[in-house]
Amino acid sequence: MKPSIRALAAAGLLTLTAACGGDTTEAAPPQAAPTVTTGVSLKGVCPDTISIQLSWFPEAEYGGMYQLIGPGGTLDAKTGVYKGPLADTGVNVEVRAGGPLTGNDQVTAQLYKDDSLFMGMLATDEAIQNSKEQPTVAVMSYFDKDPQILMYNPEKFDFTSIADIGKTDTPVLYFEGSTYMEYLVGSGQLKKSQVDGSYQGSADRWVASDGGVVQSGLASAEPYKYGSETRGWNKPVKTLLVYDAGYVNYASSLSMRPELVTRYDACLKEFVPMMQRAWVDFLKNPGPISAKITEMNQEIGEFWQTSEGLNAAAVKTILDRQLAANDASGTIGRFDETRVQKMIDILSPIFAAQNKALKDGLKPADLFTNTYVKDGIGL
Repeated sequence: MKPSIRALAAAGLLTLTAACGGDTTEAAPPQAAPTVTTGVSLKGVCPDTISIQLSWFPEAEYGGMYQLIGPGGTLDAKTGVYKGPLADTGVNVEVRAGGPLTGNDQVTAQLYKDDSLFMGMLATDEAIQNSKEQPTVAVMSYFDKDPQILMYNPEKFDFTSIADIGKTDTPVLYFEGSTYMEYLVGSGQLKKSQVDGSYQGSADRWVASDGGVVQSGLASAEPYKYGSETRGWNKPVKTLLVYDAGYVNYASSLSMRPELVTRYDACLKEFVPMMQRAWVDFLKNPGPISAKITEMNQEIGEFWQTSEGLNAAAVKTILDRQLAANDASGTIGRFDETRVQKMIDILSPIFAAQNKALKDGLKPADLFTNTYVKDGIGL
């Protein structure tokens, strides 16, 4: 990827760069909040507190959201809410962890349950699924490629595509209800007889079978965990992106209820470029926020813990595999209408078979807008 552009600074917008150092291999200790001068007041334009709902515990994949606050924010360890000022804008940001901390609800459900939420991070397939009863509009693409993978043991298998797995009877473990698996089976790339939805995240079956199964995961997490942090294994694995099999999902897009997009139009014109820049700044200098993420998970005290090594590996994978990437204009955060239409085409028959009604005449413009993404902010 190209070095970051300077158009944002030239335009008088912010640069959300932490005041302390760090790199992708050794995280620096958290210090003060970022020293940022935006020259933009969001008081009375945005909510006094911009609340963003995540789908999981703090992790490097969400580093751009925590970068908005910097390492000097405060954590409520019971709720997983991290809060602090958004530079000198006059408003605060709070980033709310999800997963077990919100009863494993979909982010969409949280957006409709809690009126204090401004936006949440959710995938295109979730937005399509809920387009009739709980519609959302994405205002920024966070990941360009979904990190969802199938991983395998290279000592036993030599798969070069997911379709290669389907030519064998190798069991494929995944979380029940994952829509991408319906696509992989429906498109003939995997056999229904070989997929097993009983997977709950444990490495037990993988280890017991000596890597004799294929298993779902995230490109930014499982390869490092299994290579360095899995008792009874600690050997390399290889991975195949579900994205490369044609499931061109946008993961973790910044999404809102449609009426809030309309109400906060002026806010989004300023805030979305700030989110773009925060994501870029984190990926370039992840050390301070990565260290804070590790600290937050320790304070929360749940089963999910993130080592400095895992955080560094996640950022490296995001960059190396272009999970976050610029478009042709050098801009991060835009959606491709053709891709979103392909997801509608893929998922419409799948959800129809599950008796899940979608919005009548659903089209890409119902699901996203590129209006607020600022040209030239990119990696």
